[in-house]
Amino acid sequence: MRLIMANITAAFWALILGEVLGYICGQLDILTISPVTMGVLSIVMGLFAANAFSWITKSAEAPSK
Repeated sequence: MRLIMANITAAFWALILGEVLGYICGQLDILTISPVTMGVLSIVMGLFAANAFSWITKSAEAPSK
């Protein structure tokens, strides 16, 4: 259950930050962005980054006794 909640939290924050970053970049370059595409891409990249970070650092955890 902890993994599911961590992924839901990561997806939520990736969506929020991705939409904000997409809006800012769209205004700076005067481009039109699709909010749905930006949201889906940011969620996918956020989940990939969060799970990759978790997987990479798993070997650094202390072994359980």
